[in-house]
Amino acid sequence: MALYNPDRVASNTWVEPAVEAFRTQRDVGLLIPINYLISPAVSLRAACFGSNQYEDFSFQKCVSNLLAVGFRKFIVDVYWDAGRSEWSLCPAEIPPAASSTPTPTPSPTPASTPTPTSSPLASSPAPSPTGGNSTLRRRQEESLSMPLSSTSSTPTSTASSTSPSTPLPSLPNFRTDNNPLLSIGSFNCTSTMTLSFLTGILEAFLDQTSTTTDASFVVFLLNIHAASSWASPDDPAQQPPSERLPAVGNLISDIIKGNLSEELYTAQKLEDQRANLGNSWYNVDDDNRPALGYYRVSQDSSGRQSTEDGWPTEAFLEFQEHFRMIAGFSTIDPQMANYNLTTDLDTIYSPGILRYDTNVSINTDGTISSGCLFSPNEHSITTSTNSSWTLATAPVVNIGDNPKSFTPIPAVTNLTSCGLSPLINTTISNTTADKAPLPYAAFVQSTLWSWSPGEPQNATTTSTTQNRCAVMDVAAPHSGRWRTADCNERHRVACQDPSTPYTWTLSSTSLRYLDAGTACPSPLTFSVPHTALENAHLLSNASSSNTKPIFLNLNSLDVEGCWVASINGTCPYIPTADTDAGRVVVVPTVAAVIIFVLAALTFFVKCAANRREDKRGRRRRMVGGWEYEGVPS
Repeated sequence: MALYNPDRVASNTWVEPAVEAFRTQRDVGLLIPINYLISPAVSLRAACFGSNQYEDFSFQKCVSNLLAVGFRKFIVDVYWDAGRSEWSLCPAEIPPAASSTPTPTPSPTPASTPTPTSSPLASSPAPSPTGGNSTLRRRQEESLSMPLSSTSSTPTSTASSTSPSTPLPSLPNFRTDNNPLLSIGSFNCTSTMTLSFLTGILEAFLDQTSTTTDASFVVFLLNIHAASSWASPDDPAQQPPSERLPAVGNLISDIIKGNLSEELYTAQKLEDQRANLGNSWYNVDDDNRPALGYYRVSQDSSGRQSTEDGWPTEAFLEFQEHFRMIAGFSTIDPQMANYNLTTDLDTIYSPGILRYDTNVSINTDGTISSGCLFSPNEHSITTSTNSSWTLATAPVVNIGDNPKSFTPIPAVTNLTSCGLSPLINTTISNTTADKAPLPYAAFVQSTLWSWSPGEPQNATTTSTTQNRCAVMDVAAPHSGRWRTADCNERHRVACQDPSTPYTWTLSSTSLRYLDAGTACPSPLTFSVPHTALENAHLLSNASSSNTKPIFLNLNSLDVEGCWVASINGTCPYIPTADTDAGRVVVVPTVAAVIIFVLAALTFFVKCAANRREDKRGRRRRMVGGWEYEGVPS
């Protein structure tokens, strides 16, 4: 069984038109640095471990469901289990008898020691972190572990709790799969609940979604803890002695790279690319260069350009470099203060780099009273409007286990419109995502800042222009949201200054879409918002002098259902002759790309698996300055 194995109800949340709307939203931001893109975030502690159940099957289902409904940013609490030298997800150490005895022998168990309890895994083997039917080649095959929790405790100077003099618990042979569920204080844990297991699930997901239409970028934010003693699991964790801290081979970066080295965009890679933009982010066709105004660029006497605060675009990472993931430290508990991060920091980003928490005040109706990053009078990125890697904790959400429709959650929608990635830090509707994924899907659906509900509508078969262009509604009830329109309608045009992302205005006259290319005064150009904050600035400008819809530079005139950001643009997905077994292999161009592909087609483009085979002679296609490979027949 594949490690990525979501419930059908979770997978089925991505149906038309939602899948088209979110894909368009992804693609309008392809040339924006990744640190400015909105991404729904979730704490695994809240979404998967709300009942302190740290068990393989339910956790696998929980993470798979969260990925399936669209979460791409994860807060992961990991625990150093010094007794096993493992990075675990269980907040307490696993007793030595459970981790070292393959087949437990029945014997009485004192009430004060950890004991096995029943588990859904009793009738089937525990999933292996390296199993599955993914298309990309396997990486490190070993199983490693790590626990998680969000509580922080006070360090002590005592040694590890699992000293030889401490009597070990005896474990009855409750199950036959060598993976008993242990009751350790208030936690129920299996010994295989490790960080490696989590990265194996993520690897399987990345393999399954390694197509140009489905690819997305995943962020891991790691909270580092010491596991509490199994003898006193509910007491504050102790500080591990220096000789029992992680060593080479057990560093947290070793575990992350074990399954994900092919997909991981490392801190060292960022440093190298920032130092010479001409050999990295700018070494592309002009149409694929990053959007201006999002970071500072300096140039030395030799003409070499560099940046100290820039980040690459999603298009560059996914379609040029084939990276799909980034990991950073979020918090490190005092108990782990002696853990040497030097080697890890080549791979994993330092604390505070990938996460900036913004304090917001949210009213009972979901409106934001303070903390919003939108400022109508600021047209460039300033300290007060800088949305780089920002997170904001959403209020407690209770919409039931099975919401009948994905009605937007006002607080989540408003946080998104304010340029903030909303974070789930409490269990939605008091149920975890393995049991009820739909409330979590509703949270993700509420982060859509572009299209109106039910949009984009299908084009008609009797007209080549009806529902083939996009407008922004200025008036209620969907002010600031997009919808399809007939390209022959006449509307004022959205104009943006390419060098200052938040400078927008409208054309002075109303035109048909095909005539809009010359409507904007220089240096402004006909454009479409690329981020939630750009969208907010366009709405603010438009509503000050206008209440009618305005044309955005977004159309599907070339191919029905395939959206591009150019008046005369062609669909960036080109079918090839390889249509065996109903497959359609596509070759994308990423230049100014706004992509949506007909749901009736299945598109296979291998984005990640062949990075290491680039020089092995496989025939490649060059389109729009990017290299792509089709799936071999």
